[in-house]
Amino acid sequence: MKKPIIALTCRIAKKDSSTLLYDTQSYFNAIELAGGFPILLPLCTDEQAEQALQCADALAVTGGVDCDPSLYHKPNTYSLDTDPILDQNDIALYRAFNKAGKPILGICRGIQIINAAEGGTLIQDIDKEAPGCLEHNQLKRDITDREAFSHKVSFTENSLLHSIYSDTCEVNSFHHQCIDIPSPSFTVTCHSEDGIIEGIEKKDVIAVQWHPENLCAHADHLALFKWLVNQASAKQTV
Repeated sequence: MKKPIIALTCRIAKKDSSTLLYDTQSYFNAIELAGGFPILLPLCTDEQAEQALQCADALAVTGGVDCDPSLYHKPNTYSLDTDPILDQNDIALYRAFNKAGKPILGICRGIQIINAAEGGTLIQDIDKEAPGCLEHNQLKRDITDREAFSHKVSFTENSLLHSIYSDTCEVNSFHHQCIDIPSPSFTVTCHSEDGIIEGIEKKDVIAVQWHPENLCAHADHLALFKWLVNQASAKQTV
């Protein structure tokens, strides 16, 4: 059987007069280590997102800039570097793959845009809107190594995430936003020590707030990508 093809959402950068579409090597490495074949999708309209279903078995919605608060009907108070083109792309791809029943993994921005797409809301800045919490951007604590752990998270028993990680694990952390009100479409199954939502799930969809692609030297974090690849492989045989 061929390796499942896992599509990555692209990210946007400007260089001189050019627009670059990219994603970081760590996502590709994680998917390859898990047994999948990663591909980078272009920016997609709703119609193009439907076409993307023909070339991929699963979707990874990756990290990036803040989501536009208008997506969840809030004014912009603390959101930075928002990009409506990126929002439209991620939501179009998420909805197309979700409607088709193809497996989806959301990472960092991915959990946020998925929650917003399904009717949830976000805390726009943890430090300002949830004072007393941990510092969730480890760069502000001079922990610059993306493979370094920042804090612990705990998982709900009998959840998909618990079946992958067991009770707890250490994670890295590079975000200043997080889920506020979770979408009613999802079950919250992971929290950090200070109560911040770190993981949500439903059938064929898992989304987490940390960056497991940088932690695949650890079996439990690699297992999250193996879940995505195995689910995609199972869908191939149906």
